Amino acid sequence: MDNFPKLQKMLVAALNQAALDGGMLLGHELKVKETEGTTKTKQEYITAIEDASFIVGVKSQEEYDGIFHMVFSLRDAIGLGSLLLGVPLARVSEKKKLAIIDSDDIDAFSEVINQVIGSFNSVFKPSLPKKVHLKLLDPKKFIPNKDEVNQNEPVPDGEYCIFKVQLEMPQQELDWIDILIPSSLASLYDLQGGVSATSQGVDATSEEASAAPLECTVNESTVLILEDNSEDRQFFQEALSATEIKTMSATLDADLSHFFPKGSVRAVLLGIADADDHELSICIKINAISPQGPVPIIMCARQWTRTGVLKALKYGAADIIIKPCAPDELRVRLSKYLNAA
Repeated sequence: MDNFPKLQKMLVAALNQAALDGGMLLGHELKVKETEGTTKTKQEYITAIEDASFIVGVKSQEEYDGIFHMVFSLRDAIGLGSLLLGVPLARVSEKKKLAIIDSDDIDAFSEVINQVIGSFNSVFKPSLPKKVHLKLLDPKKFIPNKDEVNQNEPVPDGEYCIFKVQLEMPQQELDWIDILIPSSLASLYDLQGGVSATSQGVDATSEEASAAPLECTVNESTVLILEDNSEDRQFFQEALSATEIKTMSATLDADLSHFFPKGSVRAVLLGIADADDHELSICIKINAISPQGPVPIIMCARQWTRTGVLKALKYGAADIIIKPCAPDELRVRLSKYLNAA
């Protein structure tokens, strides 16, 4: 991995963002504890696997074509899926110890990984000069010394850049997650470099990143602020007045057709009170009326439950913020989506 310094920086930024977003989704603090990189052939890597794993394929599309894989231990797949389902921590530990996993756990684990891929997209897209989109493929279980290993299974033959990360969560022991990127795809990512992770404020290990100026490099971008509370609406406007971002604001019952005549709206700040179906359905209206297709919607509320977060994501929210938030945090979150648009 030392031959791919830009890719390493991009992965660290993406993992920090994934930990932040995943922690909010699960309702438990999640942090990147340790990372390391190496290069191995498929055979070297597979023969070293000792425990049952879930292997998740990620399709890299557009100008960076290829597939890379994330490898999670079965224990972590059970734990993350169970936490999303609201299983008590004591029962989660028991299920991990006994390796108990059912279809609901797998579905919930897939939802967590889908959130991870969303976080990776939010970093990869503005970090690379050409178009890229990451798509989650179906996860598959792999049991060493039992499941077949051939030219294409559980991953294709070849040399891989392997980025290992260990996450940290209170009261939970988490195993290492391995990211296997074919050397050919790693070369594409690194040659096209230009990582801008510090401007996104997602590298939690860098003091310089937190001190870097916050910039939005898009031109003629407009953020639509939808908020019934006048004080919150004013806060959003003042927070963005320090940037070159143009804003429009209205209440939740406004006629949205007036704001999307030329496709100039690049993102929406949607302030809500109760996260009920009526308020969440505004996401659907926004994306239906936007002439350029779905736009990033950041939903803001004073309180979020795990159910509320899940429903917001299903309705089309790209990000979740708890009100009140720091102006810098708001600008960082917005810049991530505006630079990617």
